[in-house]
Amino acid sequence: MASTDIIDSWIPIEWDSDVITRVLMDSAVERYGRPHPMNTATKRVLRSGGLTVSVGTTYSADASTNDYITLTARRFLSQFVVDEDDLADADSVIDTLRVKGMDWAISYADTFDNACLGVSAAENGTTAPFTSVYKALRTTNSATSYTADDNYLSWDDDNVSYSASSAGASLYEKLSATFRKVEQGKYWSQADQLVIAAPGWRDAFRNCLDSQGRPIFLERTDGTPDTLFNAPVAWSRGCKVSGSLSGSPTGNDLLIFCNRQFLKRGDRSQPESLVDQARAQDSTDDTAVKFRVRRGFGVGHEKALAVLERITD
Repeated sequence: MASTDIIDSWIPIEWDSDVITRVLMDSAVERYGRPHPMNTATKRVLRSGGLTVSVGTTYSADASTNDYITLTARRFLSQFVVDEDDLADADSVIDTLRVKGMDWAISYADTFDNACLGVSAAENGTTAPFTSVYKALRTTNSATSYTADDNYLSWDDDNVSYSASSAGASLYEKLSATFRKVEQGKYWSQADQLVIAAPGWRDAFRNCLDSQGRPIFLERTDGTPDTLFNAPVAWSRGCKVSGSLSGSPTGNDLLIFCNRQFLKRGDRSQPESLVDQARAQDSTDDTAVKFRVRRGFGVGHEKALAVLERITD
């Protein structure tokens, strides 16, 4: 009897597993996004502009506009096929699941983050699963009174000026201006502030000093997050511009400063795997291993985020 008879249905990947640990380590949105459980394929999430507070004995009706964002669950899929001659026993099946599960975790983390953060195309459900942070901040939204590029900045890395200077055109000033876009609004929260950046920014951060010659980027070795201007930094290989969904995006590096509560992640189903052996009617003796997860994503409010794009030639 074939070894894969021991596994014949979708198996949830446990949250304390190495696979999930790797997903959370590599995906900034999985780790820090605000989760919204989804019992259906779509879910409306209230987007509020705040609530008017008055003083006295008479209540005044709030005049702010309430609307919704809609989270739509998309299925992220992977499949691996192996010759059954390479699966001699049940232990081989379990080991294959473990190894391929780790491979899936890394690839999924990069792909999901790119879908949420860096895809520049309009949402179409496939090559652009969601309206990414980059797309949202570069698009006018009348519902939130947001104008395209209000919270978007760019820095040309041909400019070799990194540290604070009187000229005001250094990377230091660009980073400070990016932070200011969020800090000056009503959606900033010190407790929830977060930087998400592509690892390509690390070299620039290390060269950046304030006006007193002190580093603004602190690399941690005690297991706590690195910090930039005292805000925690989450590194993401998917935080790069991409015309369409990619697990290895090659566009410009992005830095996103945000209130992480406005990174809305919809959880329709948890990561799971399926192993299926060859059937009598199949032309080959191959065992297929599948991985899938269903996720949604949306930007809670554009003014809760700002993006800095590193322009390279």
